[in-house]
Amino acid sequence: MRGKRLSAKAKSTINFYLYILPWIVGFSLFTLVPMGSSLYYAFHNVSFISMSAIPPEFIGWKNFAVAFQDSLFLASIGNTFYFATVKTVVGLAVSLLIALLVDVRFVGNKAVRVLVYLPAIIPMVASTMVWAQLFSSDFSLLNYLLSLVGIPPIDWLSYPNAMQTVLLMSIWGSLGPTMLMLLAALQGVPQELDEAAQLDGCPVFRRFFKIILPMISPTIFYLLITNLIGGLQAYAEMELLVGIGTDKTLTMAWNVVMNAFNLDGFKTMGYASAQAWILFLIIMVFTLVFFRFSKRFVYYAGE
Repeated sequence: MRGKRLSAKAKSTINFYLYILPWIVGFSLFTLVPMGSSLYYAFHNVSFISMSAIPPEFIGWKNFAVAFQDSLFLASIGNTFYFATVKTVVGLAVSLLIALLVDVRFVGNKAVRVLVYLPAIIPMVASTMVWAQLFSSDFSLLNYLLSLVGIPPIDWLSYPNAMQTVLLMSIWGSLGPTMLMLLAALQGVPQELDEAAQLDGCPVFRRFFKIILPMISPTIFYLLITNLIGGLQAYAEMELLVGIGTDKTLTMAWNVVMNAFNLDGFKTMGYASAQAWILFLIIMVFTLVFFRFSKRFVYYAGE
């Protein structure tokens, strides 16, 4: 007796799960399992180097309590929010200005777009090494250029200047993708709206704030959320350029990495896991708050 053939719907369902199986495996192995392990370690005293030999010791909420009494961790929260806020706001503003400029037809328009986007395709390690040479205390190309106009040399990576230096490099690297998305949003604004406003004698700034800005607000909101989340997770650019975390440059993610691979004392893998979950909760809360109030500032066509 022949077995029943699968229906077209069943075949489609099977094919669907087969197609997404690699993603499910990767997501489970590299996201779900590490998150579960991190949550487990957050309530235990466990060291990275001895976790296979010494069983984790359950200590409840102690890791979280210690985190909020740690002056360096509290300083890293302030540093992270400062870095994420300045990078997001300044990066969005400059990217929008560039997008408005390259949205106008002129000779070399496409070349300017390529040059602005070019930093985004350079690996972070390579670009950081270039910037490190520009900011070097031994020979700084930037200081040399400043000396030509009579400005004294600046110690770019010193204690008070390091955060601003990293921000300069990070904003430079984020301009390309942000500009590209804003340019696409600008080109999606219905021309008839702007033309009708021009015929009515509406000034250019009023047209921008009353027509263009509301029409591209969904893209701005998306970039605001993603850039803010990325800024709150800042780590690589800080360590590669500054090298030493201080109360002025240490970010939450950098603090997590430092504690995770610490071999001495209480602040080890369990403590770092607790800090990582605090960072996760902060990001989640801010994302929910932004989405909660987005309807007041974001215009969606058709709603």
